[in-house]
Amino acid sequence: MIADATMVRTDAGTTPHPSVTALRAVGLLGPTELLRAEPTDLSRAHGVWAVHLPDDRRVVVKSGAFTPPADGSTGSAQEGLGAELFVQRMARWCLPLQDAIPSPAAVDEEHGILVVEDLGAGHPASLALVSDTIGDEDAFFRLLGARVGAVHRATAGLPLPPARPPLVLHVLRTVERADSLGLALTTRDLIAFLRAQPALMAAAARLRTPAGRALVHHDLKWDNVAVAPGPSPVIVDWELAGAGDPAWDLGCLVAEHLLRGRSAAAGLPSTGRELVRGYGEAARISSRATGLFAERVALAAVLRLAQFALEVAERSEHGDEEQSHELAGLAIGHQDHLSALTEELRSCLAR
Repeated sequence: MIADATMVRTDAGTTPHPSVTALRAVGLLGPTELLRAEPTDLSRAHGVWAVHLPDDRRVVVKSGAFTPPADGSTGSAQEGLGAELFVQRMARWCLPLQDAIPSPAAVDEEHGILVVEDLGAGHPASLALVSDTIGDEDAFFRLLGARVGAVHRATAGLPLPPARPPLVLHVLRTVERADSLGLALTTRDLIAFLRAQPALMAAAARLRTPAGRALVHHDLKWDNVAVAPGPSPVIVDWELAGAGDPAWDLGCLVAEHLLRGRSAAAGLPSTGRELVRGYGEAARISSRATGLFAERVALAAVLRLAQFALEVAERSEHGDEEQSHELAGLAIGHQDHLSALTEELRSCLAR
């Protein structure tokens, strides 16, 4: 839930701030009560605000009824929050999913409102790792892997709405002109470079056809892993969730660990190996399927690195063009060592 945070006023004119309206609609704020401080605006595709309630609780309010001004954001407000509300509905009966997400303070599907506990500005694992606030990182990531694996196992084969395809699988298609995608010139140039890599194109073509079907997050990264008290991992921002290939979710998390490695030949750090071991124990993949699944996870990790490069390229006006090419090079480097990565993943997944 990371975005440029800005303060917004709740007393502009006679119209209550949308977060106040949402909180009153779900009964967390009385008709005449006001917030303890101005909300912090985290809005992207739909309204998202961090607020301080009169009873001293801090929550995040999401409202599909409020669409922020156009600022280049992509995606449908209702589609994104609709996916999150669907996940909350599933969590009522799916205990592994209940363990993997923050507890809701209020859910109102009719009005498109979700209120969850605010774990604080320093809650993402990306910040916690930098500040060394996770004491036993191996244990933390093993539990994260176990929670993701348990969700995949519990939801395998269920009739679920499809997840939105990952960006990299969409753009690495020779049938679609890069200049028709509405992306920045720097990004189109990077797409052309990635499309010139036969191994990456083959990986993208292979992963377009899922080998499994379960509830997937589809945007798993350390910014979307929150550090709850314990420390314990919970997963936020399920706006792209739906039926998809479990290998993509695990591959996204593996890609984050590959970014920590010194080189493509170095393999996974210990935290990455523990993540995959925890996943394997919870997902209970059959010995016959482990090799194929490990290969798909490795492909997904490489493509996720390429997607990171694309996302950075879209911010090239901020001086990130060099970083995007470094990430693309990292993806190609790991593609060159794909067999070694696959074997390491297979070994960690084996029971």
